[in-house]
Amino acid sequence: MLENIFLINLIPKNNNTTQNLDEISNTYLAYPDEDVLFNSSDIIKKIITSQKTVLEKDFSHDIFTEDFLYSNSKAIQVDGVNLLVIPLPYQYILGLVFDHETNPNDYRNELIRLFQEYLMESYLESFEEKYKLDKIKNKSNLLLTLFIDLRKYADESLVFQNEINKVIVDSNNTPLVKVFVYGIDFAGKSSLMRLLSTGKFDFDYFQPTKKFRITNVKLDSGVKIVFWDMPGQKIFRTDWLRGAQASNLLLYVLDCADNKRFPEAKEELWNMLNLYELKNIPLLFLVNKTDLTECKKDPKIIEKIFNLNEIHDRDWKIIFSSLPNRTGINELIEWIEEQVENLLLINGIKSV
Repeated sequence: MLENIFLINLIPKNNNTTQNLDEISNTYLAYPDEDVLFNSSDIIKKIITSQKTVLEKDFSHDIFTEDFLYSNSKAIQVDGVNLLVIPLPYQYILGLVFDHETNPNDYRNELIRLFQEYLMESYLESFEEKYKLDKIKNKSNLLLTLFIDLRKYADESLVFQNEINKVIVDSNNTPLVKVFVYGIDFAGKSSLMRLLSTGKFDFDYFQPTKKFRITNVKLDSGVKIVFWDMPGQKIFRTDWLRGAQASNLLLYVLDCADNKRFPEAKEELWNMLNLYELKNIPLLFLVNKTDLTECKKDPKIIEKIFNLNEIHDRDWKIIFSSLPNRTGINELIEWIEEQVENLLLINGIKSV
């Protein structure tokens, strides 16, 4: 399985290809684990060595053809970590990190295809400042996009199919149901995922994040629920559809205590519901943070504010939740179980 993706600017100084970690960290981005390479200096050294020939030359971006990329991409292993590294213009290295069971070469062709599709020159300009905000956002968004598409490419837990209501069955005959989780930042999506997967909740455990997460939860029936939790900041919302493709269920999370952002939350809700690609997919509208006094706890008020009565192309339901109090969590699971039972029936899959 693909676990992380990283981008490093490694400019050799005086033909010295062994920069120290402090120098590298200044021109380094990774997703979703920001420090994935810094547990072992051997990993950094081997990455640099694998691209030594390319890094010592000042190639223009015109040189980076498909043949060049294929011949210079390298699958390497360090300390049990499988990597696929590929050179980019302006002395950048793009890398993928896999678990020990995955062959990096299986991803080589797809990575090169995506490189040619997404990586324009504007993404790869040198870091003129240590953390210039607009440049960092572009590169972070790029890594997010590539990570999502590569996970779609080969990870069976993606549940990536073109047919609406299609449920995949893995090699162990376990049905996999994909739930796309979305909502604007501060809604509590990541905390909800942690609670569903671990049963734990801590105040301020998660800060608003740029990290896309896949969370697996197994129902008592044996069906695996694959939650796709997307970042809620505005810069990442254009990637929501990319992550939502082939979802079986939609889970929208609202911070009901922040009524000043209701217009923004409503707009983003309907931006997704109006997409043809997501037509007919059942929706659970989770009104979160009901433990806060500012929350509007009346379902009729929420329905009116968000025009939920205008939803006619799918099943939908409102559930009120408080993560610290575990309120609404059982009801959420019950709704998912009901929808899963219907999906299995539609797909002719026997309960496991």
